Amino acid sequence: MSMYDLTHKQRKDRPLARLNAVILEKVAKMPSSSIAFLTSNGRGMRKSFVTDICKVMTVLVNEMCMRTRKVGVATKDGFALRSWAQIAEDADLPVWRVKQCVNYAKKKGWVTSVQPREKYTGKDNQEKWRGLASIKRVTEQYFKDMSINEQYEEAKKAAKDWLKRYARRLGRPVKYIQTPITLLRRRRKEAAEAQQHAHTDPIPI
Repeated sequence: MSMYDLTHKQRKDRPLARLNAVILEKVAKMPSSSIAFLTSNGRGMRKSFVTDICKVMTVLVNEMCMRTRKVGVATKDGFALRSWAQIAEDADLPVWRVKQCVNYAKKKGWVTSVQPREKYTGKDNQEKWRGLASIKRVTEQYFKDMSINEQYEEAKKAAKDWLKRYARRLGRPVKYIQTPITLLRRRRKEAAEAQQHAHTDPIPI
């Protein structure tokens, strides 16, 4: 449970998230009003597409950690990453449409998404790789393009102090609650396997 749950506030009520939502609401009504949404030849984009991009970027900033810009929430068990399905639900859009919007945002340099992998042994007893939950971030470039970088820097500074208080309350290091749960799980698994191998009796010669 996050501190926002305890105070009955929603993450979208944070000052930067509110400001971002207001700006994008205006852009959605008149795409040509924002240079950031003009095409390379200076024309306005299709309004329906801009509207959906604005919905997605609103959700991403609403769900973003102001300190690291990762999309998700810090908990006592680690950082809970938001999936594309959750983002689609919050944006009231199908997942395929969200991914279209994100592809545009990636090209603009507004969003990054990295998918860590882990090794596992398949049913055929062969070592394989599988993807873990992707780590999504809103970039600093986005806030610069939206002309709210100064407000972002203020939010980032405030978030640093907030995270320290929250970590103390949970009795966890800040680094721990900021590490994705899936990565913590993978590290525990790798540590357990390493320990198991260390205690394995050597094969007699």
